[in-house]
Amino acid sequence: MTQCIVVDPSPPHPYDTIQFDRAFVTYKQEKFQEDRVLDSVLPNASTVFHLCSIGHTGKYGARCYQDEVYKINVEGTKNLIYKCRKYKVARFVYSSSVAVVFVGKPLHNVTEEMPYPEDHEFLDIYSKTKAEAEKFIISQSCPEFKTTCLRFRAIYGPQDFVVAEKVVNMVGMNFFRIKILRKSDETRSNMSSGRNCGLALHLANQALMEEEKPHGKAYFIHDGEEIQQYAVWTPLIKALGKQPPTFRCPYFLVSPFITLISFFCHEILKVSPPMTRFELEVLVTTNTYSIEAAKQDLGYRPTGNHFQQVVDYYRVDTKEKIEAHRPTAYLDYDDLIFILVLIFWTISLLWSSH
Repeated sequence: MTQCIVVDPSPPHPYDTIQFDRAFVTYKQEKFQEDRVLDSVLPNASTVFHLCSIGHTGKYGARCYQDEVYKINVEGTKNLIYKCRKYKVARFVYSSSVAVVFVGKPLHNVTEEMPYPEDHEFLDIYSKTKAEAEKFIISQSCPEFKTTCLRFRAIYGPQDFVVAEKVVNMVGMNFFRIKILRKSDETRSNMSSGRNCGLALHLANQALMEEEKPHGKAYFIHDGEEIQQYAVWTPLIKALGKQPPTFRCPYFLVSPFITLISFFCHEILKVSPPMTRFELEVLVTTNTYSIEAAKQDLGYRPTGNHFQQVVDYYRVDTKEKIEAHRPTAYLDYDDLIFILVLIFWTISLLWSSH
């Protein structure tokens, strides 16, 4: 009987959209980088799925936390692999990211043959450390300890707090009232639903069990579809009782605003900004990735996108969509927030010009 041990420092989250038999899962609220934890969970383990990393969102994007990000994303991963080999774990599957190759330049259906960028090219510490960890993991693969890295792009799903819920919150704060564009056309990319990610993780483990299958490789994983990076969210925005963005704003005006708001949120408030530098660059730049290698080596066949599940989960009922307006009010709350954002934006532009 297969047992799954989850190691996570956070308390278990009550995901009501995921059904599984809890009898097969043991949850340990611990940190994976602690030796005593690994010494307790790795004996008799056959496969390790390494999903942990920090620095992409939240306070760890701040410069003062860069050493901690490196310690967890790189040193923690190296120690985990050392422990895996000590306890003769046979397989290691790493949750990587397209951030290991994306540096703000257009990418069109790129393959895994694309070389890693230079260290100074990465947009943030998260991307840099993910690339370093991935390279190390690939280098450690051998017949006795097989490894695979899966490069996901924008993992989303109901109750996903990194992509879906962030979009929901941004819509609520009216940050989706404008389209930020570097050129006139809306950019294109790919996305990875939680269901397809789970499928890829399973297939990667299965492939590592077979003698003739390759190991020590990285694979791009997504839904198998190209999406327009604004239009894809239109059904969700409407389900939240809002309208899709109609205003257009050029990238060169937004860039200094992101610099200022990131500094304010990261360095002063110690929270995640509404949009990070990486999120801005990946939004205004077409970046698409080939999954042909995953299809060939892993037998990966994505089941299409699962946006409708996200829309249905976050849909508000009709009454909640109707916004109350006082007869004497000149501005509603949405307009007030939008104007405050524009004022702050203007201040950032003035600040950047000095």
